[in-house]
Parts: sequence; C-alpha cells; structure tokens
Amino acid sequence: MSTAHPHTLTRMATIRDVAADAGVAPSTVSNVLSGRKRFPDATVARVLASVERLGYRPSPAARALALGRTNVLGLLASYRPGSREADVDVFMRFVRAAMYTAQPRGYDVLLMGRGDDELAGDVLADALVVMDVRLHDARLPVLAALPQPVVLVGWPAQTHGLSAVDLDFADAARTMLGHVADLGHREVAVLAGPEDPADPDADELSFRHRFRTGFARACDDRGVRGRFGACARGDVAAWLDATLADLHGLTAVLVLDVAAVDELVTELHRRGRSVPGDVSLVALSPVEQPVAGHPDLTLVDLPGRAMVARAVERALDELAGAAAGAVDLLPAVLHPGATTAAPGRGLRD
Repeated sequence: MSTAHPHTLTRMATIRDVAADAGVAPSTVSNVLSGRKRFPDATVARVLASVERLGYRPSPAARALALGRTNVLGLLASYRPGSREADVDVFMRFVRAAMYTAQPRGYDVLLMGRGDDELAGDVLADALVVMDVRLHDARLPVLAALPQPVVLVGWPAQTHGLSAVDLDFADAARTMLGHVADLGHREVAVLAGPEDPADPDADELSFRHRFRTGFARACDDRGVRGRFGACARGDVAAWLDATLADLHGLTAVLVLDVAAVDELVTELHRRGRSVPGDVSLVALSPVEQPVAGHPDLTLVDLPGRAMVARAVERALDELAGAAAGAVDLLPAVLHPGATTAAPGRGLRD
C-alpha cells in the first residue's frame, strides 16, 4: 500500500494548510500574499512554494479582505416609476456601457439604488459612478467624504472636488440653435420634458439648466427670439398654443425631450403643417438609437453610453492613482437629417 505525502490534500487547501506546510503562522501567509508586510526572502519563497504545491487559491472574499479591494465598481442610479430614467431600454444601455468598460479591467459592476440617507454607510465597492446628478445635489458632500473614488455623470454647480463627465449641454444648445439660425430661422422654441414627473419639487437636473442657459445665450448672440418651455406627455397641443402666444412667427423647434417627437409631429400634421416644409425640428438624441418612426431626424448626439464609459474609465484611473477633480465635457456633434430646412410658413394661419 502506498503512503500519501503528508501534505497531499483531497479537499481544497486553506490558508491554515499553507501555513502548516510552510511552517509559519496563517497571518504570515496572508501578509505575504497581500504584500502588506515585508518578510525575509526565504520566508516568502517557502510560503509561495507551499501555495504552489497545495494548489491554494484564496477565495474572492478573502482576497478582497486581504487587499482592501472588492474588484467591484458601484453604479449609483435612481430608478423611480414615472421618472425619465425609468425607460428600461435606455437605463440598461447605461448599465451595459459600464459593464463593457469595467470588465476588461477586472471589475464587476454593482447597480446601487441607495437613498440619500444611506450613502454615509459602508459602500461595498472600490469606486462609484453616480448618475442623475442635479445642479445643486445634496448627495455630493457625503459622496466627497467617502474613501473611494467617485465620478459624476453630470456637471453640478459645485463638484466638491469630485470628477465629472458630461456632454457639453451649453455647446449642444448653441449647436442646435446655430444650425437653424444658419438656415434663416428667427423664432425658435425648445420643447423640454417636465423637470421631474416623480418629484416636481426636486432641484433642477444639471443638464437641463446648462442647456437652458446655453440656449438663452445663443439666442442673444444670434439675434433669435427664443422660448424654453416644459411639456408633459400628452400636452404638446397645449404647449404649442402657449408657445405661439409668445412666438407668433415660430418656425423651428428644438426637442430636448426626444420622447415627445412623435406627438409633436402628429400635432403639427393635425394642424396641417409639414416637417420641414413648415416647421423644422432638431432633437437631442443618441445617434445609435434612431427615434422610432423618424429615422431621418436632424439631431445632436446625446452620447449617454460614451459618458458612462468615460466615467467608469475615470473612476478606475483614480483608483490607480490619478488625481480627482477633473471635469470632462464631450463636445456636441450635429447629425443633419431630413427635418430641417429654410423657414416655412410656420404655424401662422
């Protein structure tokens, strides 16, 4: 009968098995593998030889504890019924963008929906990417105090030293207004969604504020009469009536809430108007996601996936030592389509 080697195991090796085989304490094995303490070369060699001989592999949880890392990136995002981000398809595009960026760098993505009062607790992630950032966001001082890197998707009025990634929404407004102004339009309206259907009293989202102020400045610069107006779903007819009370010669609409495009076009047709023959339309919309029923829409790209991917890269770079506090604004890119032309008769009878 053969005798097995005293250190041959028929079960998965543990850190205690490695310690016994190497003749050291379990804490020594842990510290050698984590690199937290220096040991004589002979001790390190003996521990590593035992690890190899026994086929020891630390569990992910143990490795996270030893290294102080989880290899998890947290994606902090709201998801409330009735809010803009409750579009599941759009929401999952952002999640997939985060996953595809994090995984090649060895990180999994954990979707987090913590409330404001939960942010100060333990965060089981090495870094955070925060979506749905408001202009004056009450979460930011708490997030800035966390030990983990935090990167914002959205550019608030005060970043509190955190990095932020966003589309340059002021540039987007200038680009959209500039396009129709170059065609000769002199009365232009912005159709925006309601600020937050789920929370009407909430602070303004940063992108909306920057687009609105950018639009106002662009109108002043180009000598255009402009109006920025919110519109709830199903209220486009009332929105048009209110807009025409201010802009009698309206000939172009910039659509900030792309979900309203179909309703707007339908209402224009009901009034006997064509696009772009009578009224021109430009939308802010992801170029990789054509608007259903309107594939030839003139638009400025809303690169949501690129913004999330850039934020993930930034968070992982900061985890590796890059300095925090950077603001990365993506430039606006116009994609001319078939919904803009020289001014038509507008909506005047």
